[in-house]
Amino acid sequence: MMDFSFNAKTFKDLFHNAVAGYVDAADDDQTVNSPQQLVAAMDQAIDVMARADADRAVQKNMSAESMGLLEEKDISKIGQYTLDLLEGMVAYVQNKTGEQSRELIRLSVPVSLWVARHGGKLSQIDMVVNSLAGYANEITEPHMLAQLAGVIREVIDACDDEIRRDIEQTNMMRPWRILNLNYGIVATRSHQPELIEQAYDALIKNLPQDARQFFKEGMQQMDIVGYPDEVREVVERYNNTWGSESSLH
Repeated sequence: MMDFSFNAKTFKDLFHNAVAGYVDAADDDQTVNSPQQLVAAMDQAIDVMARADADRAVQKNMSAESMGLLEEKDISKIGQYTLDLLEGMVAYVQNKTGEQSRELIRLSVPVSLWVARHGGKLSQIDMVVNSLAGYANEITEPHMLAQLAGVIREVIDACDDEIRRDIEQTNMMRPWRILNLNYGIVATRSHQPELIEQAYDALIKNLPQDARQFFKEGMQQMDIVGYPDEVREVVERYNNTWGSESSLH
């Protein structure tokens, strides 16, 4: 099983390993947004997240008031700040190499989950959506796809109201659309009817303009790929209910 959760030590190790070949520790460049400053700021952000995790663990035996736990807006700000630092380092590496660092971009997943699991909101999801799409293309085992579907659902649930308004509907590659479509695809490939129903219900709610075509194409895949009967039954039911031209508004 893959663990996408945020663990401060693991995250710090992965981050430093990913940037080791691009940042000279002996170069004491203190200018704003220098790689050295980005790394130092990231270490501080990780420490803040680790303290929040420790406070949350202690909270099980104490009241939230006495612990002074971070509020939603604080969690959201910490998460966004960390994602901004990550994006800054991705841009730095890309400028040096001409390529994006997949290892760095994928660190957006545990940060986004940390925000979601602490009750915060995500206002920027480009990196995490790209990372989750990459995992979806690589994973083939149904039980691991089920785990991935759960992660995608957590990210969807943590998206802020601005993302949910889905104003930029002419952009077919907008992250909100890709995220929800991949949720439906990954859930279908998990072969778990309950997960599939949850994903399809979310798709109808979040992307009503895409749901009809999604279910139609899903029925086509049932024959091409040869899905189990219990999966076919769910897809066929949703296609029969929502696949007609008058069923979605």
